[in-house]
Order: sequence, then structure tokens, then C-alpha cells
Amino acid sequence: MRDFRLGSNQICDANSRPALVMNHRSEQSSSQEPPTSADEDSEGILLKLGADQKESSDQPGLARGADRSGEAADHRLSRAQAPRLLILGFAGIILLGTLLLKIPAATTPGVSISWMEAVFTSTSAVTVTGLGVLTTATDFSRFGQLIILVLLQVGGVGFIAFSVLLFRLVGRRVTLNERFLIQQSLGAERQFNLTRNWGRLGSVANLALYILVVTVSIEAVGTLLLWLRWRTELPDGEALWLALFHAVSSYCNAGFDLFAGSGRAPVFGFGADYYTLAVMSALIILGGVGVAVLYDVVSFFRNRMLALNTRITLGLTAVLLVLGLAVMLLDRHLYEVTLAAHSLGEQIAISVFTVISARTAGLTILSLEELSQSTQLMLLFWMFVGGAPASMAGGVTTSTFGVLLISALATAKGGNNQAVAFGRSVPRETLNKAVAIMTVSTLLVAAVTIVLSLFAQGDIFALGFEVVSAFANAGYSLGFTHKLDAWGQAVIAFTMFWGRLGPLTIVIALAQRERPSLLQYPEEPVILG
Repeated sequence: MRDFRLGSNQICDANSRPALVMNHRSEQSSSQEPPTSADEDSEGILLKLGADQKESSDQPGLARGADRSGEAADHRLSRAQAPRLLILGFAGIILLGTLLLKIPAATTPGVSISWMEAVFTSTSAVTVTGLGVLTTATDFSRFGQLIILVLLQVGGVGFIAFSVLLFRLVGRRVTLNERFLIQQSLGAERQFNLTRNWGRLGSVANLALYILVVTVSIEAVGTLLLWLRWRTELPDGEALWLALFHAVSSYCNAGFDLFAGSGRAPVFGFGADYYTLAVMSALIILGGVGVAVLYDVVSFFRNRMLALNTRITLGLTAVLLVLGLAVMLLDRHLYEVTLAAHSLGEQIAISVFTVISARTAGLTILSLEELSQSTQLMLLFWMFVGGAPASMAGGVTTSTFGVLLISALATAKGGNNQAVAFGRSVPRETLNKAVAIMTVSTLLVAAVTIVLSLFAQGDIFALGFEVVSAFANAGYSLGFTHKLDAWGQAVIAFTMFWGRLGPLTIVIALAQRERPSLLQYPEEPVILG
């Protein structure tokens, strides 16, 4: 909240408060440039937050007025254009991928791919989902596999960079109560305080470059670690290609693999290898928490501070892993039948990897159809929650889920308790947006499941599992996708597309509609419960 300091000649009562606020603002105007007009704000001018802030990273609660003298040369995007540009950009990438996959050289001899199958595969790759109507290992040539690899890399890295860019271009002034773009997507302004002029387009480009460098570096390390292990059983060249593909797929939480259907599943004989599962699990987690959280964790050793978004993300990641593992350990059929040939240590390692992969990665090393329905239901919930915002993961995001939990606990305490976590209160606007994201996402999943059940024959749970997997960009499947006709594939493709872009678009759309209003309607209670 703003800290208005009273002078000795000021009276703190209801009548003097407006004058007090005006005095405070007039004092600010003597040391800062006047604020921009409402027209400038509506044009979505880039915010230059860091130019006049000294040691702002040490004061995460402050966001001062920025010098806009150099913004005339910056590119501008209106608020109305931002969501449209996001949708059209990803649609263009999907279209390009579809055309490339239709090239005869993209498939193996004797395999033909329809336009709908090409659209579905391209959508699944760009949205880093992993659901497929064709087998990546056998139906696509090395050239086709390379196209898929590039699509999921562009879809993963491009989504993060574009998310950050759009959040900075929305044109929203950062206030003391909310740092709009960062609170919704990245957790805190200081997480990406890489340059003093970060608001400029050039600095945003540097930010995107930073994200790309971090991504490629992590994937390169993962590729090297997997290659060193797999080359002991596979030729060096083949081991390098497989290590590269699966390192990128793991970090991008994509779910595509080259062992399913190849006769060498799971993971080319390394499906129970501690080393392989540890490397792939680490890549999935790093991609699922996002570069923003990673940057904040690294910065912790310097400033001893963690953003609320980081704490919620890491806390829920650990809690969901422990609870998911506990549910799988209670699945007697899994350990007495499905994994009976493995040692106890290998069984636990496979279970841990499955729970981690359920958080939108979708890499499958055991038959999900052989799991009990309780375990399948747990995986469905975990997919729906997903990973962190502005990361490779999908779902409603841990931040949305965490904010709703914090709000529920505050409500349960009664009174006018604030939604507080880790010594920080969650703004009301953030709570409203979390409710909107959760509500719309739940309605979408329910509606798509009902629509598909009207035209597709099969178990309703398996159908719902597939829809949640598509929405959360997870890639786990109970085998229902292969049974869908062209129309059903189109619906699932739309769900994957909406699931990747929907929550972000909702946040931006809600931010665009926030306008100060002098009109207040009377309140009236509604009976609940």
C-alpha cells in the first residue's frame, strides 16, 4: 500500500485525505516527470521501468514512474492487437509445420499422411503436447523427425519469449499494488531485471536472447549426459541423435519420443536406468518451472530473496510430487503385475518419473492402461494443474492453483483476512484472474468431453483423460486419440491450441478491460453452499 507520510500541519481525517493525496502527488511531480496521458497508456506504449530506479531489485515492492523520453522510437502494439498477434503467430507456425510434414520426404516409404494428420501433428508439436495419431519413430523419416523437433523447440522457446514480450507490450502501468505482467506470468519484476532499460524493445530482444541461451545450454547439457550413457549400448551417431531429440523433448515438456512403437521401448532399454531417468526428470522439472523461476533461484544466492511466484511454484512442485508418488505406491496392481520384473528401487524410480512426466511432459515409460483408475485419476488431476506460467509446461498452472488455495484458506479463516502466503498478500485482481482462468478452463474441458462423447464411442473416463491431456499439453494417453476420426482429431487439436494459449490470452484480455470507473453498484449477497 502507498505510504503517505503526514506532516505536522496535516490533519488525518476523511475530509483532508483528498488534499493529502494531492499534496503527495504534487511533491512527486517536482522530482519526476509528469505521468503520461490516458491516451498514451491506451496505445500500449512500452514501459521503461528501470531507467530511473536505483537498486530496484533490492526493493521488489516499489515501482516508480519511468522516464519515457526515449520511447518515441519504440515499436508500439495496441492492447487489442496483443492477444490477436499471439494467436495468429502460433497459427502461422502450425500452418508452416503442416506444409513441411506434407512433404513426401517427411514420412517413411509406404506411409502417407493426410492433411488432418499433418495439422494434428504440427499442432501437437508447436503446443509441446505430444499426442499423436501417427507413430513418430516409425511413420516419420529422419527429416520428418527433425521437422517435429524444430517445431516443438520453436513452440516451447517461442511461447516463453513471446509471453514475456506481450506482457511487456500490454501497456499497463505498474502500480504499488500490482506489477501486472510479472505477477501474472513471471512472479516478480526483479526476476528479469537484466538491463536498466528492459522496457525498450531492444532490451526485450535481449531478454528473449537470454531465454534462448539458457534453454539451449540446458538442452545441450542434457544431450551430452544422455549421449554419454546411451553410447555404451548404441552407435555414437544414433545415440547422439536420440539424446538430442529426447533432451529437447524433455526440457520442452513435449512428450514426443522415438522409442514408442519402435520395438525398443521403453527408452531403448534404459526405461529403468536410474541415470537416464534422473537426467530426463531434471530436464522436465527445469522446463516446467520456467526460466523466470530458475533466474530467481540463482539470484537467491546473491540477494537472499525469492519471489512469491517462485515459492508457490517450487512448493507445489514438491507437494504434488510427494502426493503423486504416495498414490502410485498404493497401486498394488502396478507393483505386483506391471512392474513385477523390476526391483523395488527401479519401481520407485519409474513411479517418480511417471509423476513428474504427468506434469505436462507426457513421456511414457509404462503402459498407462495397466494402471488402476485411482492412479489414472491422480495423473488426470496432475495434468490439469500443470506447471509454472511462462514455462514449457501447460495446464492451468501452479500459480493459478496456488492462488486459489491461498484464497480458500483465507476464506476459511473468516473475517476480512487477506490472502497471504510467505509474508506476502495476493492482490484482489490476481485472485479474480485465477478464478477466471480456472472457471473457463474447467468449462472448456467439460464441454469438449461432452461434445466428443456424443460422436465417439468409448469409455467416458478415457475420453476425458484424453481431453485433459490435450488441454494441459501433457501428451499422456489411454489410447483414445488413435480411435478418433478427422472431426474428433480437429476438436482435440483445437483443445491443444486453446490449452497452450487460453490462460495467457485470458489474463491479457482481463487486463485490457481494467479501467477506472466512478460508477459503483450496490452489493447484494447471494446464497452459497
